Amino acid sequence: MTRPRLVYLCNAIDEITCRERGINSDSPAATLKVLQIASALADAGVQPIILSLGRGRQYGGWRWHPAHVRRTGRQVVLYAPFLDAPLLTHVVTMICLLPLVWRLKRKASVGIAMLAYNWLPHYLLALELGRKLGYRLFLDLEDGHVPNMPGIRGRLARAAGKRINILCKDGAILATSSLETQYPESRTMCCYGVAGLPGPVRPWGGKLRVLLGGTLQQDTGAGLFIDAVAELRRREDPALADLEFIVTGKGAMAQAIEALETAGVHPQVQFKGRLSRQAYLEMLDGVHVGLSLKLGSSELGDTTFPSKVIEIASAGLLLLTTRVSDVPRLFSEDEAVYLTSETYLELADAIHWLLGNREQAAAMAKRGADRVQDVCAQSHVGRDFRNFLFSN
Repeated sequence: MTRPRLVYLCNAIDEITCRERGINSDSPAATLKVLQIASALADAGVQPIILSLGRGRQYGGWRWHPAHVRRTGRQVVLYAPFLDAPLLTHVVTMICLLPLVWRLKRKASVGIAMLAYNWLPHYLLALELGRKLGYRLFLDLEDGHVPNMPGIRGRLARAAGKRINILCKDGAILATSSLETQYPESRTMCCYGVAGLPGPVRPWGGKLRVLLGGTLQQDTGAGLFIDAVAELRRREDPALADLEFIVTGKGAMAQAIEALETAGVHPQVQFKGRLSRQAYLEMLDGVHVGLSLKLGSSELGDTTFPSKVIEIASAGLLLLTTRVSDVPRLFSEDEAVYLTSETYLELADAIHWLLGNREQAAAMAKRGADRVQDVCAQSHVGRDFRNFLFSN
């Protein structure tokens, strides 16, 4: 039986391609979400092909990386060429997507759709060609525009977003319900992500390990975390010897967090930086609590959804989070620990409370894991995506 085809236009990049192309500005979280959605679609009877820009920040090395195909897990990823050169790199990416879009359409025998991940100017020519070739065009909107973003970058983002909205008139898949106001032109569907396989049941005795991962900057709560650690250390509670923080990722505040690794002081902080996917999963098995500290008071607070909350809960960790975006709509008060204010004192108090209430915390983590498996199970997401993309 011939399956409909989805071309997922994005910048998902596997770890091998990152090394080959000298890319260190990619988003592992975005790549994971794309791969998980593609797997869900495959299980729902769709043939997904991930068409990746395969690009990162250019450093002026003038290295040419040709197009190539790589299987990542179950999914086929087709990478566009990448030229590491100032300014010209953007034009090259836009033009080199065109023959790939043409070939994928020509080889499709039944319905074909293209799903563009976020508003990126690099997509414009590919989407224009896709429309002429008869693709159904959709937008996967993960991050809303900041209305007053300054400079040429802001102008380009707004212009590209306006044109992509017009091209992707078949519909938009939104990461959070608040984005509906930014994409009023067509039908929409909200998708928070895909839950992974349930994590192992972990013992809650001994060291209590708390994870902060992802992009380490002020808007994602890195400053809040630093101040909370300092506050806990001032309390000089002997029980804090059983508390340990693990930090992964990169960002503007990574160095400041790494400086918290001080011997003989409690609670301890381990800074691991950016890990491979396999090393990250192995580390995750020994963690009890996951932090999601994106600030609702930041410019992007209401227009993005912290996808890490799906991974935290589905892995069996207790989610400790700010009240940002649609997180309170997904998890109830007894399925996650919420900060009612974005203050380091409240964060320190919440973590301190967990040390003395482990049984209650473990039960809450179990309820959160069950909830995310119910709402974001791969079979549910795949079915909903297929119906949205191909039912009309």
